[in-house]
Amino acid sequence: MGAQENVALAWSLFDLYNNRQSDPAWLDKSRALFAVNAEIIDVPTGATFHGPEGYMRLGLFSIENFPDMREEPTNVYATEDQVTLEGTLRWNDTSPLYLPAGGLPSLRRSGELWFCSIFQIRNGKIASFHAYYDMMTQMEQLGLVPAYGQAAE
Repeated sequence: MGAQENVALAWSLFDLYNNRQSDPAWLDKSRALFAVNAEIIDVPTGATFHGPEGYMRLGLFSIENFPDMREEPTNVYATEDQVTLEGTLRWNDTSPLYLPAGGLPSLRRSGELWFCSIFQIRNGKIASFHAYYDMMTQMEQLGLVPAYGQAAE
């Protein structure tokens, strides 16, 4: 596949995610974009997932915690086997936050973060997906840690 086909493949993953409320098959369509042995890494948490089922786990965690989150890619760079997308995540904290240590009630906050996603594409499928974002800023926006420069009370 050429660079433009790779961009279309990566971009379609974001389109499916953003249109999930109107397309009940979004998750199956998204999973079909991944190679059976794909590696998915959420870099800030260090969580690693594998294959289409791994992407499904990451996607469901995201929408369970932030049901209205939108991913808005703004910049792209592509080669014959790699795509790098930069953009903005936007959400409203409308539901409890489910973490491995337990649930936290919604704090009714909105947030916005820059992200960078790097895809390796092989044989028309996503072979690797690494998600980068600033987790500390997200935690500040959710009110889970004091904002930088503010004293803890």
